[in-house]
Amino acid sequence: MTSTARGRAALGWPEAAVEASMRTDGPDAGTRRLRVIAGDLDIELLPDRGLDLGQVRHRGVPLAWVSPTGWPRPSGGPFGATFGGGLVTTCGLLSFGPPSRDGEGEHPQHGRYTTLAATVTRAEVLDDAVVVEATIVEATVLGAHLELRRRIRVPRGEARIELRDEIVNRGARAVEPMVLYHVNLGRPLIQEGTLLHSPAERVVPRDADAEAGLATWAQFPAPADRYPEQVFAHELPADQWVSAEVHAPSGLGIRISFDTAALPGLFQWRVAQDDGVVLGVEPATAATILGRQDARERGLLRPLSAGQSWKLGLDIGVMSPEL
Repeated sequence: MTSTARGRAALGWPEAAVEASMRTDGPDAGTRRLRVIAGDLDIELLPDRGLDLGQVRHRGVPLAWVSPTGWPRPSGGPFGATFGGGLVTTCGLLSFGPPSRDGEGEHPQHGRYTTLAATVTRAEVLDDAVVVEATIVEATVLGAHLELRRRIRVPRGEARIELRDEIVNRGARAVEPMVLYHVNLGRPLIQEGTLLHSPAERVVPRDADAEAGLATWAQFPAPADRYPEQVFAHELPADQWVSAEVHAPSGLGIRISFDTAALPGLFQWRVAQDDGVVLGVEPATAATILGRQDARERGLLRPLSAGQSWKLGLDIGVMSPEL
């Protein structure tokens, strides 16, 4: 599947293309890739990871953190051995946070979504944007049956990615989905002095390690040989379109925008180790990072009736000194 539109610079159009490929060697052999080029953005899409976003470059500069594991073929292994990072890892569709178990069955850390293969239904260069669409199904025998319809649109000339999801309950009874968008930012955007501007009304540490860094949650620290991961919950205003912004000392920045009516939770994950510098900005459907059981006990799960759907999504835009 290849769609291109090149040679329009004379008419004022930036170059755009969609190119399909398959990995042929290594632990990810046999997995698909889609490369989207739209002006200054070069985007790697991962169809065998639910059409999540891998590395994304702006004018050749990488924006995402990619873990040493990369994206091996999904095998049901532990999350820590298969979490490739990338600009967006979707967690869900039934759970995020630590592993748990309930009436829907066993839920691995951050859910099953990242192990699910997408059916790509559209990959097209239009006059005003590049559009890729896919369908992803999470289902069990006689259990929950959820279908996610994903649309990724990259407007030409705007250095912005629009990710839109619709979750449809195809089963015969109500289900309580949980979804978190794990946006992973890395070097050179994330470095000592990088600032996070949050729409939060209050920032709360998850545990003692985060408590130790609470006073400096907004400013990325100097990397050290060892640095425990820190997670902060950002308490958001209700029912508003909000933005979290990340600004590097160089002037390069990222804006992550979403609707708190659909995504009322926001979490920050940071690690400042010499061999692992990452800042996660994570909008979510429930304001807890402690898992499905905690969400149920706190009344944060919302039922999705049979045949009904939810619409979720976010925009990720690049800010640079020239824009």
